[in-house]
Amino acid sequence: MRPGLANAALIAAPLVLLCATAAGWAAASTPPGEDAGRPAEAPAMEEHPLGDLPADDPRMESYAHGNYILRVVDFLWSAGLLALIAFSGFGATLQTWAGKAARGPNQKVAMYVALVTLAMFAGSLPLAVYGGFVRERRFGFANQTFAAWLGDRGKALLVAVVLQALFFTVLYAAIRRLGRRWWLAGAGLSMVFLVMALAVAPVMIAPLFNTFEPLEDGPLRTDILAMARSQGIPAEEVYEVDASRQSSHSNAYVAGLLGTQRIVLYDTLLQQFTPREIKVVMGHEMGHYVLNHIWRFVAFLSVFVLLGFFLVDRVSRRIVEGRPALGISSLSEPASLPVLLLVLDTFLFLAGPALSTFSRIQEHQADEFGLDATRDPVAGASAFLKFGRLDLGEYHVHPWIEALLCSHPSLGSRVRFAQDYARQHGITEETPAAGTAP
Repeated sequence: MRPGLANAALIAAPLVLLCATAAGWAAASTPPGEDAGRPAEAPAMEEHPLGDLPADDPRMESYAHGNYILRVVDFLWSAGLLALIAFSGFGATLQTWAGKAARGPNQKVAMYVALVTLAMFAGSLPLAVYGGFVRERRFGFANQTFAAWLGDRGKALLVAVVLQALFFTVLYAAIRRLGRRWWLAGAGLSMVFLVMALAVAPVMIAPLFNTFEPLEDGPLRTDILAMARSQGIPAEEVYEVDASRQSSHSNAYVAGLLGTQRIVLYDTLLQQFTPREIKVVMGHEMGHYVLNHIWRFVAFLSVFVLLGFFLVDRVSRRIVEGRPALGISSLSEPASLPVLLLVLDTFLFLAGPALSTFSRIQEHQADEFGLDATRDPVAGASAFLKFGRLDLGEYHVHPWIEALLCSHPSLGSRVRFAQDYARQHGITEETPAAGTAP
């Protein structure tokens, strides 16, 4: 339903923000016009959600397969840019520029980070335009003009510059003070920063791109809040976000940490899905909260971050010391940043299948929680079918693709799980949904 916890964590992490220029905060987007994803009439359940799983149509396959390719290309593109900056000598040149304008080592790091972020943004812009605007426009999802899309990218760039300048200034201070033990502090700092980012993002960053309004009073709001309270979620409000300003993709989430939790529904979800389907979606998202999935994933990720920083220290140190022509005198110099990021980015990409597997396990647990909370597997199967039809997600994903690249179980497996749940509990398409009159 939403990007997996793995993706959310990586988007929030400042280490990866430098490579992605906070692209995750600015939604992909197509031309303005007659609300591309909005139905002309009230939404209905999918036909025969407990029946045979439909085949993928060509548009589903084309869109989904393109997404798989873009994920790999995005890593290769970012890695190539970092390698170019590091090994061409341009990174050392940027350090010289930063040093001329800075008064001290901290200012020098902050200015260098800003320059590298701008360089990465400029270098990745052609791929971002294709993947985030041109391609989304071709498949009929985007609702923005190119100027509006670029404006969101610009805001994301400013967020990235500020967050990364803060993070790397502290990190390089640790490198200067701790020497060869800096990687321990770096790993700990990254996880603290990640938790802070996940906590402030819903209330300070997301509103920079969209408007969040309380969901209007009605049965759906009442039911969602009642479900949240029954599951121990301290929610006093349900928010609707104007996601259709950017895209017709549908989504919902329970976000935030340390008291900033909020329940959010995309307006496109409200327009395209039935109240029964929406309640199952929200049950899934609440499952992430109740089952402590964010904290569990942070703990799981911390193991990889610790190992990653250890390898970054060892590999980067050998590169810097073995290539004096790069113009990087030591690891404590900000010019080493592209090398550090290249090594860490490569490690996290190679660790991606393990992170995705952990995420898929959590997503399946959240699916089960949502069905237990609503007792409506018919609406669950219908929602998964609708996500495939409207968002062009494949039902039938090759096992290797799912294992290597997917943070969620395939839509087909999620539909079948809901159908199995219905059979195990004696529920048919004619069975009234929980909380409705027979």
